[in-house]
This record gives sequence, structure tokens and C-alpha cells, in this order.
Amino acid sequence: MSRALPYLASLAIALFCVLFMTVLPDSCALADPTDVACFGSQASCPCTSALQDPLPTTPPDNYQVVFQTDVPGCIVLNVTKSWAPIGSDQFYNLLIDEFYTVSGGAAFFRVVPEFVVQFGISGSPDETTKWNSPIQDDPVVKSNVAGTVSYATAGPDTRTSQLFINLVDNSSLDDSGFAPFAAVTQGMDIVNAIMNPTPGDSNGVDQDLYTQQGDEYIEANYVGKINRILNVTILV
Repeated sequence: MSRALPYLASLAIALFCVLFMTVLPDSCALADPTDVACFGSQASCPCTSALQDPLPTTPPDNYQVVFQTDVPGCIVLNVTKSWAPIGSDQFYNLLIDEFYTVSGGAAFFRVVPEFVVQFGISGSPDETTKWNSPIQDDPVVKSNVAGTVSYATAGPDTRTSQLFINLVDNSSLDDSGFAPFAAVTQGMDIVNAIMNPTPGDSNGVDQDLYTQQGDEYIEANYVGKINRILNVTILV
């Protein structure tokens, strides 16, 4: 963490959370919430009122992200800018723009067992369109081992908002230019429990229709068959 709260302030925050906040499962527990911001209205956030300062507008070198899902449970990511600076900054900006939480929450729209879980199409078509401008690739400095997070691509310099979590050691992807920028530090059991919305079809849901129609497409076709991100908490 970038700063430490004085002892009395930390104690006061802890007491506030115990008395007034919904107690989250162990997989959602967060340590030392110095700077905290929460996005999404469908789930409670840990220590929301403990925010000491607004989140920095400049993407930080390291930060933590908690995805609260309807699996149910939380997935905690540690983002390390030095692994992939361009991808890390893009992810931070997507988060603070509420890309993954608007209009029902972004769905985990592709699950390939023993390979990857993919997400990153917004529930809002306008939001997906807004972030459709690709960013340049980062050099691969971290291998795609189990639990790491990389951008999905359609070729060189085509990264936008779609991400995948490696379910197994996929280091064979390294030579194809997939550059991890984060790693799951808690909740791989939640990742592995994410429903496969298209059993027998490794392509996942129709990405064109999901992009065009957003959450309406998910609601019309995959209720009870797909999982989503309900809430995002960022810690800097």
C-alpha cells in the first residue's frame, strides 16, 4: 500500500466496518484499505466509507482489484505495472469508468475448461464502443502461468477491454504476444467455479451480439447460465 493509516484511524475504520457494513465472505476480505473506491450498486463494498482520498487520476504502479461476482464470491487481482505498463494503465482507466459494472455487470462470456475464462464486454453497448480504440502491445515479461491475467487480442496492437484469466499454465501463449499484467491472489476457486455459458462450444457467447446489445442480450439468452461481475473495489 502507498500509505499507512495512523493506528487510531485504522481502529475507527475497523469498528465502523464491524458495526455498519455487511460482513463479506473470507474471500472478499481486504487488508489495510488505505485508499478504497467501489463501483457497482448490486453488492456491498468492504469499508466504503473508509476512503481517505480520491483515487489518483494517474494509474498507479501497483494496485489491487476485487471483483465481487454472482458465482458467488470474490476474485482479488494484484496489478503490477512493470509487467505490462500499457495494459495496466488501460485496465485502471476501464475500472474507474465503471466499464465492468454498468448495466448488470460484465459477464464471463467464454469459459474454456483447462484453459481460460474470458470477459471484458460491457453490459452497456455505449461503454463497449467508447473503449473500442486499440492500445499498443506490451513486451511479454511475465509468463501466462495459472492465475495470471492478460488481454485477449485479434492480432498485434488490438487490445481493448477483453481479458482472460489463465486457468492452467498457458506459458505457450507467451510467444504469441499475450502479456500478463495482473495475477489472481485470492479466489482462484471462484474463477474455477465460473459457469460455462456455452458447454461444447469453446467460442463462448456470440460476441458481436453481446457487443451490440449488451446486457439485454445476456438477459434474453443466458439467465441462470452465466456469471457476472457485480461490484468492483479498487485499492491503491
